[in-house]
Amino acid sequence: MKQLFNERPKHIQTQNTISKWMTTEPITININETINSAIQIFAENNFYSIPVVDDQNCLEGMITKSSIMLALYQNQSTAEPIRSIIESSFDAVFPLDPLEKALNMTEGCLPVIKEDRTLVGVITRTDLLNAKSVEMDTVKHSLNSMSILQQVLDNSYEGIVVVDQNGIITDINAAYCKILGRKREDVLYQPVEQVIENTQLHIICKNGKEERDQIQRIHNKEMVVHRVPLFEKNQLIGAMGIIIHRSIEEMYHLTNKMIAKEAPQQLPIKQSNDALARIIGNSPKTIQLKHRMKRIAALPSNVLITGESGTGKELYAQTIHALSPVSEGPFVAINCSAIPDNLLESELFGYVEGAFTGAVKGGKKGKFELAENGTIFLDEIGDMPLLMQAKILRVLQERTIEPVGGTFSKKVNARVIAATNQNLEEKITNKEFREDLFYRLNVLTLELPPLMQNKTDIPLLLAYYFNFFAREFQLKEPQLSPKAKEVLLAYDFPGNIRELTNLCEALVGLSEGGYVHLSDLPERIRNFPKASEPSKLLQQKGDAERELILSTLTSVNYNKTLCAEKLGIQRSTLYNKIKKYGIQ
Repeated sequence: MKQLFNERPKHIQTQNTISKWMTTEPITININETINSAIQIFAENNFYSIPVVDDQNCLEGMITKSSIMLALYQNQSTAEPIRSIIESSFDAVFPLDPLEKALNMTEGCLPVIKEDRTLVGVITRTDLLNAKSVEMDTVKHSLNSMSILQQVLDNSYEGIVVVDQNGIITDINAAYCKILGRKREDVLYQPVEQVIENTQLHIICKNGKEERDQIQRIHNKEMVVHRVPLFEKNQLIGAMGIIIHRSIEEMYHLTNKMIAKEAPQQLPIKQSNDALARIIGNSPKTIQLKHRMKRIAALPSNVLITGESGTGKELYAQTIHALSPVSEGPFVAINCSAIPDNLLESELFGYVEGAFTGAVKGGKKGKFELAENGTIFLDEIGDMPLLMQAKILRVLQERTIEPVGGTFSKKVNARVIAATNQNLEEKITNKEFREDLFYRLNVLTLELPPLMQNKTDIPLLLAYYFNFFAREFQLKEPQLSPKAKEVLLAYDFPGNIRELTNLCEALVGLSEGGYVHLSDLPERIRNFPKASEPSKLLQQKGDAERELILSTLTSVNYNKTLCAEKLGIQRSTLYNKIKKYGIQ
């Protein structure tokens, strides 16, 4: 067992201990219970993790939603005992530990144990929030003093966030909340590193070193920020973060405007903040896609994006949202294949208070409500269970949702963009996808080609991601040797843009001497045959694979799902191979 702290303190320095705020009757599960029992408990409670105990109530480990999802993904039987999937490495605290020792919890549920490992309770984020609210008057008194207020006013420009000496957010303005896409009340009194990507404020409020004009990546956009330590009577009491430019493009645009004002005939102003600039490439297909996206974005209709895994479906969805009339609204994404069936409904539609044991007081909004006046992106829609498909169809038809446990309907106003890497028409034939839902979604379509069909975009993508990761890692951008470049441009990238991105990250991070040589490329790429020099061995392998797929399809009467199971591959892989070999 891993603990937050090496040993129990010998004396208590504060009355604000763990025992004062912990939940003394937590929901637990016995180590001899089955995985299915754990799934039922998660379905009834809005928890991320649950303590696992033995018959003497001694803590044996933790079970999380992630461990259950991994077991389901690996086709592990739900009748097996949970001891096979529990996480034995976890954080724990003692009842008399100071409350501050729970501030850095990562699982959302921290076991509280005696020295003999007997579980006496848990401390949750809700418990911490209640504790912090009791102390907030003291915190506000110090942070709202005139000297701090003056520092905030002197440095304010756009997004502003203030943290205390423990890195806890004590104030944040509307501009920063808008950038994060979060409500102020949802981020206050939370650890700043759990709210803001790539922040350094929790470090600044410890070392007191000012950082100005720093590049920080938030929501896939590089922003220019100041990080300023806050002092009161020469004592470091926190830090403040200020967003100076919301994107690097904005900074360049302002610079160009200033230069153009001085010499308007010499330097044209480049409008580089176009949302379409996020789509890298100038091949005929990419240009056609960009043109189609602009037309699609202007309409309120549902959109269906299709394409192989790794082609950037979510990026295209985000771009459509950014170009649309609802671009000021939220963009909410959910992966329909990553959430267990029994939890998907509450994730999409939310639930009311008392809907099930452990439900959050006041209920919880679902993704559709969170996307109000914006866009909801339903990724991997092809993996949605049939029962949920019927409920989604009702939402699309009536524009209403019914929260779990509710006896009423709510109107929702969110544009729906769905995506899949599967052949939905094949799934309709196999009775795995509703035909009426398909036609509801398939109003405006965007079909993304695999990268092997867009090879003229590869040089631009390589250049972009080499530059991106060099700046990300603060390294000198390496150059491709002529031979390495030749091999990369000939490679098919079966994993599409995702494979190319991951490859660039590795090559930039591991490059030495300023160059990427042929020997630095993975073996699968070095050995990839050129189109003009097909490998006889690979040709024979392809012929054999085609015959195997064709014979298996025939044996199951062309049921794609059964065929994929017999071959031991995913359905999306089967569809890709059917398309590759031209099997009818």
